[in-house]
Formats: sequence, structure tokens, C-alpha cells
Amino acid sequence: MDTHASSSGHVGRNLDDNPDNFQVVPSTPGSEITEDPILAAATEAALQHRLQEEGEQEPEPFEWPPAILVVAKAVKKLVTPILRVLFAPKAQRTLIKSTAMVIVLLMVLTTSIGAYLTFYRQYVPQTAHIEPIFFQYDQQVEGPTDRIDLTRGQPYTPLRHEQTYDVSVRLHVPTSDINFDLGNFMIRIWLQTSNGSSILHSSRPGILRYQSKTQRIMRVLAKALPLLVGLSEESQTITVPLIEGFMENKAQPVTHAIVSVSTHQLQVYDADLRVIADFHGLRYYMYHRRLVTAIGFVILFTVIEIICAAVAWKFFGQNLWNKVHEALEQMNFEEGGQLHPDDIDNIDHHQQPPNDDDDDDNDEHSKKKDSMIDDAAEAPTTSASTHDH
Repeated sequence: MDTHASSSGHVGRNLDDNPDNFQVVPSTPGSEITEDPILAAATEAALQHRLQEEGEQEPEPFEWPPAILVVAKAVKKLVTPILRVLFAPKAQRTLIKSTAMVIVLLMVLTTSIGAYLTFYRQYVPQTAHIEPIFFQYDQQVEGPTDRIDLTRGQPYTPLRHEQTYDVSVRLHVPTSDINFDLGNFMIRIWLQTSNGSSILHSSRPGILRYQSKTQRIMRVLAKALPLLVGLSEESQTITVPLIEGFMENKAQPVTHAIVSVSTHQLQVYDADLRVIADFHGLRYYMYHRRLVTAIGFVILFTVIEIICAAVAWKFFGQNLWNKVHEALEQMNFEEGGQLHPDDIDNIDHHQQPPNDDDDDDNDEHSKKKDSMIDDAAEAPTTSASTHDH
């Protein structure tokens, strides 16, 4: 015993003297601590949830500058009353009606403009018919001649039978000594139908504007640089009117014209035949006062369309609309099984005329209703007094 005590004391002194020394105590089965599995699972889930929250941290909310917030509040104060007015039921109904009216007016204006354009195209003919002339100098006749096709190969006739035309020939000739020495010359024209028969013939003289040699030399010196560059030339343009106020016969439409010059000595750069419409009356104003006449006709067509639409609605559209409305109400009644009380009141209001007897019955019914309400109010008071007694 003493030996064991001394040895124990010796070991204790050694442990106290050397703090690095430690003693391992083996665990026994009775000393193990048992853990609850449910608590462990809950702890693990809480840890995972915490880790997820730490990993998915929400960014800090964006803060608008104070100046923008002030402006936004001011705009909101200004716009809110307007939006309330615009999105009110009455305003929406008014907006729908106005939109429908605008659409109808746009359709009417579009059809009116289209009608005027169609009328203008059909009523006002082509203003000018200009065809080039190619004189043939190889023919052994009185002078160079050319036959012009006014239809240009089209099946229709170019001229309007109820319209008057002025026919002329334009010649572009050089100011040469030969042309000045030639003096007067004759221009002839024949208007022919498709079968080659002539319905009108005319012949008119032509001549160059006189210029003395001194004037011609001064003109050349004045235009020396453009002449050298090629921007100008020594020439004149002669317009010879041949026919005035020609009106085509509908039974004999003009399809060709023959133009000839009386002499081969005339020098010509180029030439063309001009058939110009001479407008009178309404066509004159439609062509020369286009904007005023267009506005007037568009307004006229619009008024006519509105009148026709009103007459059609009065005699046909209103009855058709009533029938369609009644059919829709009947379909709603058959599908729903019953009408809405407001619809019943509206139908009764439209179908039944007012009657004085009905007013008296309504007054009596209201009086009876008031008396029943008073009796029901007095009944609890009477029962309470009986109980106290």
C-alpha cells in the first residue's frame, strides 16, 4: 500500500513538473453521448439555409436623386387630374364617340377626294399633244412632208370630241443667210381619220425674224464665249398657228396629221406638231384654279354623302338597327334565362306609358311599407317592457 501510494505520488509530481505530459483516458460504452437524428437534420438544414442567405445577398435598393423625386412629384400632381378626367367612364364614352365620328369623317373625306380625282380625270382631257415632225426631203414633191400618228399606236383617240383645240407647228431653224434670203414660206396641214380621209386642211405662212447684218455681228460678238463653248447657237424658233378652235366630230375622230413645207430650201434643226386644248367654262377653272375648285368639289361631295347617309338611315338603317337590337336582346334573354332588373326597368319604361293610377298605387305601397317598418321597430320595445313588469 505504501509502495503504491508512493508511486502514485511520484507520478503526480512528475505530471505537475512537466505540463506537456497528458494522460489518455479510454472511453467506455457507458460514457458515450447519444445524439438525436431529427435534431441533427434540423441543425444541418438551418446551417444550409443560413449559407444560402449569406451567398444570395440582395443588392441595395437604388435611390433616386432628390431633384428627380421632386420633379416626379410635381409631374404626378399635374398629370393625375388629367388622367382621372380622361379615364373616367363618361370621358371614355365621349372619347369613343369622338373617335368614331373622326373615323367616319375621314372615310367621307377620303371618298370625296377620290370621287373628285376620278371626276377630274374623266372631265378634264389631256392638255397638250406634242408630236415630233421628221420631214422627208427625198420625195419629189412640192416640199418636205411627214405623216404623224396622233394615237401613238393606242386603240383610243387622243382628242376629246366636246373640247376645242388649237393646232400649231414649231420650227427650230438656224439664222443662216439662206433662211434669211428665203423670205416667206408656207406650212400646210391635213387632219385625217383612221381610214385616211381628210376632214380639215389649213395653210399658213412663216418667216424668220429680220436681223440686219450689223445686228447679227453684234449679237455674235456678245455671245462669243457661249458660242465657242457650245452653250448657245445662232438659231430662231418659229411658231406658226394653223388651226384655232378645232372641235372633233365624234363620228369622225382624228388619228393622223400630215404636215408639209412649201420649199426644200428651208433649213430646219427640228420641228414638232402641237395640239393644245383651249379650256372654257368649268374646265378652265378646274385646270387654272385647281386648289379652289378641288376644295369646293370635295365639300360638295361630302355634303352629298352626308345627306344620302342621313336619308338611308332614316328610311332603312334605323328600322334595321331596331330589329337587330331586339334580336340580340331576345338571344340574351334565352341564354341567361332572365333579364337584368335594369333592363326590365328600361323595357317597362319604354313600353308602358305613365298612368296616374300607377302613381296612386305606388304611394299606397310606400305607405304600407312605412307602417310595417314602424310596427317592426315598436315590437322589441313592447316585449322589453313586458319582461320588466
